[in-house]
Amino acid sequence: MTTRLLTGATGFVGGAVVLELLDKTDDPVIALVRGKDDAEATQRLHDTLSAMADGYGRSDLHPEILRRTVAVHGDMTVDGCGADLSAVPPVDEVWHCAASLRYEEEYRTEIEAQNVQGTANVLELARKVGARTFNYVSTAYVAGSRTDLITEGPVTDPSVANNCYEQTKMRAEALVEEAAGDLRIRILRPTVVIGHSVTRHGLNWSGLYGFARQVLVFKKTASRKLGTFLSHARVRLLADPDTVVNLVPVDIVARNAVAISLSDSPETYFHLGNSDGPKVRDMVTQIFELLGLREPLWVDDRDGFTAIDEALDGGMNFYRSYLRYNKRFDLTNTAAICGPDASYAPTGEQELAEYLLYYLRTLRGFEENSGTERVVHPVAA
Repeated sequence: MTTRLLTGATGFVGGAVVLELLDKTDDPVIALVRGKDDAEATQRLHDTLSAMADGYGRSDLHPEILRRTVAVHGDMTVDGCGADLSAVPPVDEVWHCAASLRYEEEYRTEIEAQNVQGTANVLELARKVGARTFNYVSTAYVAGSRTDLITEGPVTDPSVANNCYEQTKMRAEALVEEAAGDLRIRILRPTVVIGHSVTRHGLNWSGLYGFARQVLVFKKTASRKLGTFLSHARVRLLADPDTVVNLVPVDIVARNAVAISLSDSPETYFHLGNSDGPKVRDMVTQIFELLGLREPLWVDDRDGFTAIDEALDGGMNFYRSYLRYNKRFDLTNTAAICGPDASYAPTGEQELAEYLLYYLRTLRGFEENSGTERVVHPVAA
């Protein structure tokens, strides 16, 4: 029997990993969860995992959630993670899935506390409980502004980071790498994580969904001044329409991550991505269409931007690197364990619409495009 301790078990990827472990093993899972005491933390864990299992069509896992998962209350941002593990059995393997997904410079202190100091604290906790293995869920976007083929290997140039989030994940990876002398480490790098590949259910609405939300906010704000003008005009978008966006369903991330953890592979770095993906043109056009907007005008500089174009551009800072830097994520190490087809999930027009509508229908103010006939204007002005 292998006993595992996880952080981030109530989060999007971490929760999916727990469900996958329950499905693929007979082992217990201990989660570090915030709460006033262990009972409250365990109740939160069980409620979250049960709702997630329902959303993923895996209600059959409810008994295993109750039988094999338990939480210890704690906080990874404080020394010792604020956890009393005296009653916990020896831990064989630690999964560090928790992280801040914020990227704004104004939140740097908070982001560093969670992503850098938090990782240092969880590494120390792993040593304290005698763990032999440390699985760290990072991000494929430690690649920063690099383009073309991104290999499964260490970060060699931290200066390529696009934002505070990427910087802190690079620093956290470095801490994990330094621990390789006394822990068996694996660094797992998901790309842009989206909802479940079958049910489309999600939990953390960032990435693709955050971009769609930003466009919806732009439309609602502009519509208060311009009425229906934006349903007819085309705004300019600073992006490369031929860049490929690597979108990977959360269940595929979890399935491959657990398969890697159960393998005897000597490799350290693994991309958890999709072997295929839509181009920016396809993704953005689908989002705009669902929101009742025309395909944008693709531009490579801000010359000629109108006030409307600038209003859209102002919300694109975080997403810019995803819209302009074409990356192909090497999946060699992952494929060697999981198989060449394990990282494929279709993300064509129909699939994208399903993922997006699952989320957009939860938002106040979203009205599905009725398909009314448009008066075509060449550009927003």
